Amino acid sequence: MKYVIGIDSGGTKYRILACSLEGKKLGAYEGTAGTHYSLTREELLRRVNGNLDSCLAGFGGRREDCAYLVCGTTGLDSEEDGVFLTEFYGGLEGFHCPVLCINDAELAHYTVIGGEGVLVISGTGSIAFGRNRRGESARAGGWLFSIMGDEGSGSWVSRQALRQLGRWFDGAVPDGPLFRMIRESLAITARKDLMDYSARLLAPPRESPKLGPLVDRAAEEGDLIAIGIIEAAAGEIFNLVRDTAAMLGMEKDAELKIGLWGSNILNSPLHQRAFRRLAAARYPQAEILTPKRSAVEGAVEMALERCRANKDSI
Repeated sequence: MKYVIGIDSGGTKYRILACSLEGKKLGAYEGTAGTHYSLTREELLRRVNGNLDSCLAGFGGRREDCAYLVCGTTGLDSEEDGVFLTEFYGGLEGFHCPVLCINDAELAHYTVIGGEGVLVISGTGSIAFGRNRRGESARAGGWLFSIMGDEGSGSWVSRQALRQLGRWFDGAVPDGPLFRMIRESLAITARKDLMDYSARLLAPPRESPKLGPLVDRAAEEGDLIAIGIIEAAAGEIFNLVRDTAAMLGMEKDAELKIGLWGSNILNSPLHQRAFRRLAAARYPQAEILTPKRSAVEGAVEMALERCRANKDSI
């Protein structure tokens, strides 16, 4: 039986969905992240093969029956990345189907907007992607935190929270709910604890603390520093949208669709309200859209569209 595969390869999770050519769900799997920047080729191959095999085992699928594979992935940030990933997925043993690898922001844009507009992601990282009426596309952000990238993202919020905790240890700001929550969550009781913890964040695999929910909770309790962090994050995310819209000449369009993606903004009412205020002030004509389906479902739909357009692949 012929089928298509959609993949959402993020920084923390690897999601796969397989559907028949009629769009019927056959199998799904959520496995270990597989990003080419953080893994050797051998480890990447092991993880991807393991994830795919686990998905196919759920419905008895055979690799040779796959008609199309679409992978939206983090870390596809250059032409060289695109060449590597296309060759990598195209060379997987047993798969002889067409392969399309795109940045996860482009996949999210297709999933939420589909046509003209700008989508911004604020999840573990941050990036914006847009497409105008002429079919031109542009992106902003997506740079690593080592050059002050991932602005307004969950990892950015966490680093800002830790930086403010450092100011508390300096004696520059008063104690409050946010600092008490962080100290309890991370077992930080002294200045050296924060220094040791910060040093560990620099060591491979350079995992980011996930303090966003604590910052949100503290903000709900009225913590002014937490509120300031979230409002600053909304400003950074909005800047990515503004830059993308400007590059595409969309700022004065009569209609402008802006899509939101990522847990850091979608799960934070304060962050989303702050972003919406900024968007309304700059783009009163904008319509703000949120996801109605998952990225992996969008990847499957993209694969099915391409199958319909290219019947030779079926």
